Amino acid sequence: MSLFAILLACSDNTLVVDGAEDGAGADPAAEEELDLTWDNARLVIEEPLSGAFLPMEEDSAFTAVVMGADGTVLDFPGVTWSSDVDTGWALAGAAAIDGQLALGIHAITAEALLPNGDRLAYTVGGVLKQSVYAGVYVGALTVSAEAEYNGTPISVGCSGPLTLIVDAEGETATGDAGCLLSLLGYDIDTAYDFALDNDAGALSGEAAIDLSFYSLPVATEGTLTEAGELEGTFGADVAGFVALDASYSATRITRDLSTIE
Repeated sequence: MSLFAILLACSDNTLVVDGAEDGAGADPAAEEELDLTWDNARLVIEEPLSGAFLPMEEDSAFTAVVMGADGTVLDFPGVTWSSDVDTGWALAGAAAIDGQLALGIHAITAEALLPNGDRLAYTVGGVLKQSVYAGVYVGALTVSAEAEYNGTPISVGCSGPLTLIVDAEGETATGDAGCLLSLLGYDIDTAYDFALDNDAGALSGEAAIDLSFYSLPVATEGTLTEAGELEGTFGADVAGFVALDASYSATRITRDLSTIE
């Protein structure tokens, strides 16, 4: 028998396609090339960064890259994205756009299954998704009161702390303030409860005045900026005896609503 016939008889009849043997494992040269390209590769999320704020009113970009051991960016679009909070949210692609991520604080994970079989993952935490207006606002309320006693005009005023909470959707602002008015020898501890609606930065609603002996809801208007500045005014005639004029202003001290009990 010829040498060719002997070799053919010992063959397992495999088919070599693009350097890989069907049924006999990968071609060693191809495996070596895969190892050179993908071994010790790493996955990095470029955006968002940990602690990033993602405005509810805008789509957000999610970008990740796979880098080779030498730092070269490799062409690998097969990245998948997930959230620890919004389990129904998922994206695919090294660069993807989100329009549906739920409001809240997320840990965002990108994963990649490489051609050499390695699975990579990278997570960024503290990613906050909510309205540009949302947050905790702290400032002051200033009140001036005018009255008349036995034909003598009296003017007094006070100032006190103000705290307002704008909800995650940026639709409402609620909170309270207070200050101590000294009028005609009496110290009146005044309190104010705010319930405001926000329409793209235009505030309107009610400031309920509690004077201990008298409660009065009054209309108030103001403004709220995306940069986190809030201000407004209101006035009231208390029982035809005291005229109140008030103004308030506050600055956002944090976007994190999880600090509120």
